[in-house]
Amino acid sequence: MFCNLTRWLISRAEDRGKKVPRFAERHAAQCGACREYARFTASLSARLSAETSEFLAKAPDSPLDPAAWAAEGAGRATRAPFRRRFVLHPFPAAAAVLVVAASALVLFLVVRPGSEPALTSAEKQAVIASLKSVAAAPAEFRGAVAEAESSLAKERLILENSVLSAVEYLQARLNIRIERTKEAPKSL
Repeated sequence: MFCNLTRWLISRAEDRGKKVPRFAERHAAQCGACREYARFTASLSARLSAETSEFLAKAPDSPLDPAAWAAEGAGRATRAPFRRRFVLHPFPAAAAVLVVAASALVLFLVVRPGSEPALTSAEKQAVIASLKSVAAAPAEFRGAVAEAESSLAKERLILENSVLSAVEYLQARLNIRIERTKEAPKSL
């Protein structure tokens, strides 16, 4: 993993003309393969630039020739850089106006000052009493708990029966006898 990272950092440093980070240099000093890669990438730019003139001599009309770039660029008139004007396009502006209008309408409907009269003390007492009755445990709560417990007991019996059936099946297939003990199971 360090080799891949080190090679990537070496390649990036060569491409950008910057210095290789210190930990990559230290790793390359210890790792022979990374040291060889660093040596190869350092010599690569010199080798390629030496071969460029030979390549361009064989292909005089090549688009890679820097002289052709200068000739093409000299014939063109320089154009002013394109500046973007700040213009609001109609769809996003209309959408923004609709969002602002809808939020203002919702805010106005939800928070209307003085729209509802304040509660009297008798109404406040009635609200508090109803909240207390709702918060208190209902009489049916014990029945619901007992029903849930009986449901769990039924599930436990079903599970016991399926385990016993599986044990009987294994006994029949493997010709062994598994006996139940009456002792309490040992704790771990």
